[in-house]
Amino acid sequence: MTTTNTHQFQKLCDNIFALSPNIRFVGVINRMGKLVAGGMRQGLESLEDKEHSSRLFLEFALRSEMRKDFDSEFGKTIYSFSERERIKLASFPLNNHILRVSMEKQEQHSLLIENILKKIMSFKPQN
Repeated sequence: MTTTNTHQFQKLCDNIFALSPNIRFVGVINRMGKLVAGGMRQGLESLEDKEHSSRLFLEFALRSEMRKDFDSEFGKTIYSFSERERIKLASFPLNNHILRVSMEKQEQHSLLIENILKKIMSFKPQN
């Protein structure tokens, strides 16, 4: 991945962080599960340790790839969302990458997801 792409991904992450103070994490993950841009909101601690973050990113990448198996039947994934006891999580495909966003439970996720999709629509990554 080029430095230009990394810069573009980081800018996208920064623009998404600006949407809400309840966003905890915004990151772009490649197909191998490596975080290539973004991270935790400054001043916040991750709910999982660094070792678990790496495994979690790999799981996100695998799930995203597996969802493609059903594209011919259901169409391409626009985003996926899950709500857990302590956090809400959303994933958005970006060509060969995944945008992952975590937010506090109190966040009104429907409007936030709509705004994230608008940011993505105006984003044109190289890879």
